[in-house]
Amino acid sequence: MTNVLLGVSSSIAIYKACDLVRSLKKKGYQVRVIMTPFSERFVSRLTFEALTGYKVYSDWQDDPLAHINLARWCDVFVIAPCSVNTLSKIALGIGDNLLTTTVLAHNRELLIAPAANTHMYQNPLIREHVQKLKAMGHIIIEPEEGKLVCEEEGQGKLASEDRILDWVEYAIRPKPLKDKKVLITCGATREHIDSVRFISNSSSGKMGFALASVFRWYGAQVKVVAGFTTAKEPTEIEVLKVVSAQEMYQKVMELKRWADIIVMNAAVSDYMPENKQEGKMKKSGSITLKLVRTPDILEELGRHKDGKFLVGFSLEEEGYLLENSRKKLKAKNLDMIVANPLEVMDKDFHTGYILYKDGTEEQIELGEKLSSAELIIKRIIDTL
Repeated sequence: MTNVLLGVSSSIAIYKACDLVRSLKKKGYQVRVIMTPFSERFVSRLTFEALTGYKVYSDWQDDPLAHINLARWCDVFVIAPCSVNTLSKIALGIGDNLLTTTVLAHNRELLIAPAANTHMYQNPLIREHVQKLKAMGHIIIEPEEGKLVCEEEGQGKLASEDRILDWVEYAIRPKPLKDKKVLITCGATREHIDSVRFISNSSSGKMGFALASVFRWYGAQVKVVAGFTTAKEPTEIEVLKVVSAQEMYQKVMELKRWADIIVMNAAVSDYMPENKQEGKMKKSGSITLKLVRTPDILEELGRHKDGKFLVGFSLEEEGYLLENSRKKLKAKNLDMIVANPLEVMDKDFHTGYILYKDGTEEQIELGEKLSSAELIIKRIIDTL
């Protein structure tokens, strides 16, 4: 079980830390909280004790070695919100309360999520402290733009809960893919018949976005080329939007030299109308729509691999799932293919098989797509 130590300092954004604790607990983490003395004027320690189920620490009254013991206990140390006062103390090595003293006893990276007035956060001294902390290997989860409690607009809002949780996931994993660049496609392409109608499919992009997040957690630099998606986009990852199969082909060909690993998860339309009509077609009885093949992006990548590790996905009817996926693995010169039954499209759950170039096969047990994504990426790491 992962132990998360959450430090909270005196900021109006501290109320958001209550929801953060709930979400960390929901993920199965044990959470303990250290409060700075002044932060208790915003939220009482009783609130965090009720949420975590543990004693909340703000001084050494019950444990004279609390700073040492808590630093040893935690797997991840997050400070959210972090006031500019606490941030500056950390940068200067000042330990004048339990939180900052525990930081001095913690010999690993910190996750620091500042929250402040925009002018305070942009003060040259604070910027210097931020850069110093980054240079020391700590992670600054930059505040977001928006309307602040002081009614000013600008950067200063505490990072969203999703972003902080994402960085916690990043912090608890090893980084075997450091310096690797990963290109992922996901979502559905749309092939327009006229300006408003199109041929498409029900892909949501959930698996592709899950893969992108997990690749990042294991240290890779990730870019996603996405068609139409309904899933929430991953944080801290560049997502490049396209519409048609031709646009996806062009973007992937543009980026393929950049990538070391290419994962083609998108549900790319196999056919497109030979001619697209501008404007909206009027209803006039029956019509015949002539379709032509779209570019086969995966085939083109397999033909010119240039040392890339190439992963494909196949969506097949149950009776032909493995047979057709084996053919695709070989015909398109892939290093690995993930074979999916039809029922996983646009669903939160996933199951299927991983087929390897050497002929071995592995079943993916039914579970959430994020779990399947992590298994797939671990197998990529093993194969590499």
